[in-house]
Amino acid sequence: MEAAPIPRLAELPESIRRELPKLAISGSVYSEDPASRFVIANGEVLREGAKLGPDHVLEQIGVRELVLRFRGQRYRQAL
Repeated sequence: MEAAPIPRLAELPESIRRELPKLAISGSVYSEDPASRFVIANGEVLREGAKLGPDHVLEQIGVRELVLRFRGQRYRQAL
């Protein structure tokens, strides 16, 4: 069974988008080695698995997008 595609930020319901904390991304580094990946968001250097808030997690850093989870809802955000 294939996993459902992860929706883009713009595809999330308005009710969820309204509640998402503001995320100001000012830079990112992608590497084949997951331990070397990071993103600079809201002035902080964050790695995969970092908590952005009580219900907001940075799951994965890709070449051109992030995969985040907010209150159990996964979504993709372009870099």
